[in-house]
Amino acid sequence: MSNTTVRLNLPSEIYEELAMIADISPKMSLEDVVIQTIRSGMPPSLGKVPKLFHDELMPMNALGDMDLLRIIEGNSPFPESDNEMFKKFNFKTLRTTYASKLLRWRGHPVPIPYEM
Repeated sequence: MSNTTVRLNLPSEIYEELAMIADISPKMSLEDVVIQTIRSGMPPSLGKVPKLFHDELMPMNALGDMDLLRIIEGNSPFPESDNEMFKKFNFKTLRTTYASKLLRWRGHPVPIPYEM
């Protein structure tokens, strides 16, 4: 994987927090701390999801929070597919998981299954 350099202006309080974490973490540079922070705050990835489902999941990014909550509650605005692959991979559960990850990324306190 190649690297790309990005120049970024950070508020001083954020920079100071990141620098402090790097200072007290002997195995992490400031760059490592910034990269880890970005990784943990990124929107949910479809990297491990079969491409077959990407076109069905990506439009969920445009939904409002209440619509995502309805999906989690089992009231999806999307029709169920008759596609055998969707049934085999339990797409309904995949859609619910993606909706909860989107809400968590947006800052809502959605419990993960083992916390419930």
